[in-house]
Amino acid sequence: MKRYVKYILMGLLSVPVFSSCSDILDKAPLTEIGEDQLWKDPALVQAFVNSRYNQVGHGWTESMQSSIVDETELTWLRGCEVHNFARVNPSDLGRMNGGWYGWDNRSWSTKWNNIANCNIFFERIDEVPFTDEDLKTRLKGEVRFLRVFEYNDLITRWGGVPLITESFTIDDLDKIKQQVRASYKDCVDFMVSELDQAVKELPASYSGDDYGRATSVAAKALKSRILLYAASDLMNVNVQMPEVGYTTPDSQRWEKAATAAEEALTEALNNGYGLLRTSSTATEDLSANYQNIFLDNTSANTEVIFARMGTASNLGEGLSSLEQWNFPNGWNGWGGNCPLQELVDDYEIVKNGVASRFNWNNPEEAASPYENRDPRFYASILYDGASWKERTLETYFDVDASGNEIGGGRDTKYGVDNWNTSPTGYNLKKFLDEDYVGNSYNFKAKNWIWIRMAELYLNKAEALYHIGDEEGARDAVNEVRNRAGMPDITSTGSQLLEDIKHERRIELVFEEHRYFDVRRWMEADKYLGRTMHAITVKKYPDGHKTYEVSALRSDVGGDRIWDDKMYWLPIMKSERDKNPNLVQNPYYTD
Repeated sequence: MKRYVKYILMGLLSVPVFSSCSDILDKAPLTEIGEDQLWKDPALVQAFVNSRYNQVGHGWTESMQSSIVDETELTWLRGCEVHNFARVNPSDLGRMNGGWYGWDNRSWSTKWNNIANCNIFFERIDEVPFTDEDLKTRLKGEVRFLRVFEYNDLITRWGGVPLITESFTIDDLDKIKQQVRASYKDCVDFMVSELDQAVKELPASYSGDDYGRATSVAAKALKSRILLYAASDLMNVNVQMPEVGYTTPDSQRWEKAATAAEEALTEALNNGYGLLRTSSTATEDLSANYQNIFLDNTSANTEVIFARMGTASNLGEGLSSLEQWNFPNGWNGWGGNCPLQELVDDYEIVKNGVASRFNWNNPEEAASPYENRDPRFYASILYDGASWKERTLETYFDVDASGNEIGGGRDTKYGVDNWNTSPTGYNLKKFLDEDYVGNSYNFKAKNWIWIRMAELYLNKAEALYHIGDEEGARDAVNEVRNRAGMPDITSTGSQLLEDIKHERRIELVFEEHRYFDVRRWMEADKYLGRTMHAITVKKYPDGHKTYEVSALRSDVGGDRIWDDKMYWLPIMKSERDKNPNLVQNPYYTD
């Protein structure tokens, strides 16, 4: 969707109080259209729908979600420490209730504002004098999809929320105070039903200026994700209250998830979507192909099912200062979200067509830890010696013959802007435009991908495993691995499930899946409550280097803490003060 329209209608308050349309649209200029004028003009209604997309948000905040899981460490704090050291409470949700120092419009209030405006749309759309009924139907499908997308963004973090499909005004205060959280089951049923309806209203694809709008493929793909989550352990095992999961078992939940994934894949493949591939088997080409998934913002990118669209910064709708925030300090960047050694170690070694886990106890691998890795490693992470712009990354420390530190490379504390040095010895590469010039703030257009083809294959693999179809699960995983140039997995039983989980970690890294995955698997304590590490590269006078896993070079350290209460975010105290009927999530007290 290349036509971007500024917000012409926004809710004023977070749930449970919503504004009415007339409260805001009381002027005639383009940015402040009168209510009556809006709902009498199909063109303005289309602009109103466009503004719903603008509020969807994205993941490129200064403090990315990757920095509260075992993917990255933020060079600064920015609310990540609230999660990494189990300080989450109803008065402080850290970076998970909107981004810190980086617009992402994903806070509780922003989500509810957009839902409120979607509700107004459905109340008024049938009075709009459309001459094109197909367009009217399509717009209904788009807003229906977006409302579910926003609801799901809330539900995956907080659990069940009030299911509100009407607009409120200040005159509805008593009704507002009676709102209660719906059960998790009712929320899932509502979202699935709405997406099924949206599929009937939406086309499978668009071209030209309409590229980027919601499609029937996106609706089926979102349904796949919702049902995968709904079948997972967090929502089915030892559930404490109906707002955060199912209180009765249902053996068909994994069947439903498998069917939804298969239907979404079929719809996608039948309409021209597919994994972005290269015919080359060279590591550098496989790596570039994977990286291009996130750099190609055109309709030629068949991998993308739904994305938050952005334009170049000089057009006023750049999504974020991603490169400035995450470039290495040696290129005048801020360091940003720096990959952890735990993540680097999880990229497999490939030798003679055989993949294996990296092993620091293997002298050959320990001496050259960045050789023969999964091609996706080279597309995602900058490491000492990696080619970047006009030179290679220099995160090594110079030492004398006895190993004593005497200096360092240009991307260490001995380089420029040393306060922005990576605390891990690595920098982010995935998503980044290599042509960016530090401190220029001149950013190319980029899209944050919310749903893509690889996720659907991995959704299918996980669901098929749980219904006993191990062959089908392996086939689905291997579609993703083969695209990346990785050998097939051949595992069975519990190891197959671990391989499926591992593939999600690698393929979907930094894309805001890990936080939800380790929680729904109920394995957050295993992965998020451990000590995180950096790499220390020492360069000796004769030029040879050694590599040592070391402590994070940060003020807060790497000894992260997990508390089981954090499987769900708390309802904010400010919201419960307004409406005590919003019951609190397990183990939190106001």
